[in-house]
Amino acid sequence: MRYRFADFMLSPQRRLLVREGREVPLIPRYFDLLLLLIEQRNVAVQRREIFDRVWAGVTVSESALSQAVRTLRRTLDDDPREPRFIRTVSRHGYQFVFPGVIEEADDASWPVGGDAARTGPAGAPVGIRMDADLAAPRWTRAAAGAAIAGLAAGGLGGMILAAAPGSAAPIALAPVLAVIGAACGAIGGAGVGAGLALAEAAAYSPRALALTFGGAIGGGLVGAAVQWLTRWGLASLVGLDIAVGGGLEGLFIGAAAGLGYAIATTRLLTSDGTDGHASSGRAWLARVVLTATLCGLAGLSLTLTGRPLAGGTIHAIAAAAEGSQATLAPLGRLIGEPDFGPVTGAILAFGEAAMFGLGLAVGLLRRLRSANGPVSPVISDTH
Repeated sequence: MRYRFADFMLSPQRRLLVREGREVPLIPRYFDLLLLLIEQRNVAVQRREIFDRVWAGVTVSESALSQAVRTLRRTLDDDPREPRFIRTVSRHGYQFVFPGVIEEADDASWPVGGDAARTGPAGAPVGIRMDADLAAPRWTRAAAGAAIAGLAAGGLGGMILAAAPGSAAPIALAPVLAVIGAACGAIGGAGVGAGLALAEAAAYSPRALALTFGGAIGGGLVGAAVQWLTRWGLASLVGLDIAVGGGLEGLFIGAAAGLGYAIATTRLLTSDGTDGHASSGRAWLARVVLTATLCGLAGLSLTLTGRPLAGGTIHAIAAAAEGSQATLAPLGRLIGEPDFGPVTGAILAFGEAAMFGLGLAVGLLRRLRSANGPVSPVISDTH
């Protein structure tokens, strides 16, 4: 069946909300919520049932549901003070209260025009449904979190390098490496964050697969762009032709970040099996550590196959540039190798990628803990 109410039509088969012949884009979970409220419009639907039906298998908070209802009301031009469509039932849930809902067969006839007629296989809408107001904060948090992590990692690495026995690197190298780390983190975080935001809003994909794929594509694209710019810049400015990485590295680490983020925002890591909410800071920490660890393992695997990350690239550039003080050979000697060897490269790559994943996860999950209890910002912002 499809449903007509006021000047709207809701088609479960085509997963479309149409107003006066024009499609009204909705994030998939918001569509599911509206459909649930309309199907059970004779009763007030409890919050727990909404969570179980609309957000099944995903960690969510009350703010996720509140955001969804606000968006639906804005979409339907509904006033919460004088609700025409969605009424809040205090301490219980929500009810769809429009009295003139008409049910009719969702057959081949589809009296709409414009974009509303664009459907894919089995009536699935073509393209991605995205609420830009929700995607932008996620993208910003991901970039900011990764930038801060890169800043800390670069600065700390510079200080360790300056203090290493036999190092000629001045302490002034620390802020330089901090700036480089922050820039790399911000660019990588923005790319992966954008991929995750798009994947979260993608219509008909398994969530874990979509997030892994989205993170990989976002990381790969920005990595390839940075790779090209770096090689071009080195060749044109200082005459160095060095094989630097970027695209494949971004692809692998972005995929690891997406997978870790997908696992971290399901009920798999929650300590409360009844409502899917994390009940302690340990659960929040587990989410962050999981994403960081998967990213670190991705970085380690890349280095073991001969593809260094930022630290290894800096060392290669310093080794090729005459008189450079940024060589990381003292770090190798600090670890016990005669030079910047495979063990040093592996440790450095794991740490770099793990720090990136840590910053990304903290940025995305920064509101998971609040003074009034746990909140899941990842799901709140998108679903």
